[in-house]
Amino acid sequence: MTEIIKQEIVERKIFLIRGLNVMLDRDLAELYGVKTKALNLAVKRNLDRFPYDFMFQLTKEEFVDLRFQFETSRWGGIRYLPYVFTEQGVAMLSSVLNSKRAIQVNIGIMRVFVNIRKLVSTNKGILNRLNQLEDEVQSHDKKIRTIFEVIHRPLDAKLLLPGKPFSNKKTIRDIISSCKKHIYWIDKYFSRAGLDWLLESLNTSKVKSIKILMSSERVDEKFISLYKDLKKELKNDGIKCELRIIIDNKLNADIHDRWIISENICYNMPSTDTVARGQYSEVKRTVNFPPFDEWWERSKDI
Repeated sequence: MTEIIKQEIVERKIFLIRGLNVMLDRDLAELYGVKTKALNLAVKRNLDRFPYDFMFQLTKEEFVDLRFQFETSRWGGIRYLPYVFTEQGVAMLSSVLNSKRAIQVNIGIMRVFVNIRKLVSTNKGILNRLNQLEDEVQSHDKKIRTIFEVIHRPLDAKLLLPGKPFSNKKTIRDIISSCKKHIYWIDKYFSRAGLDWLLESLNTSKVKSIKILMSSERVDEKFISLYKDLKKELKNDGIKCELRIIIDNKLNADIHDRWIISENICYNMPSTDTVARGQYSEVKRTVNFPPFDEWWERSKDI
């Protein structure tokens, strides 16, 4: 069968967002020959096949930035924030659209994704040159910053080991110090150790908002007093610090993991107590962003 789409057409429709190569729902719909609404409806009927690392919706800031970077003024007038699909999400689309064209289009797209991976893995010289350029470039262009963030992003997982208390705590402090704009920390068993690490490692010139979500089981008068002291101190630095407790029993039962979330970055974390005690655990960067805003709204200020 004649190739339906050319490689250069697909390449122009792949964007780097949250450190991932993704494609917009409207661009995919155009390639598949369907309406964007129809594509998204097919996905919503099969949401269990599209976890966070397969598909996610752009934030308003990400969408505005995308329009600015690629001069996509033709997108003016859309009524919703677009969804984007990673390589795995695109592969899954052929199973829900169920057409010969979708299968052929997916084959073409998969080939492009494979070529991109090969290009990145085999051209280490290019990456070395980019490292040199990073020292020279003074521009604040967002596209350039995104490239360097991907190059220098941490390993997928880092083990915290017994017998290495300083190294383990340094790993957490490094994550905190790298955060920008905001820190959302979800840990049902959040403890005083977390407050200490925030005070020690927070970059007060880059972070302006902190939100901590935890279980009411760990909140006592001593902890509240320490939290209020930290809140007052951070306020003097122009940082708003908030803490809410989970009051919804179902939500409390459903939350099993712990996360630190910052601008377009999310880490799966061990509990603060686990790190403080020096127990074996793991810190892992993830694209599976939890629905923090929803959980926050369902919780209560202390």
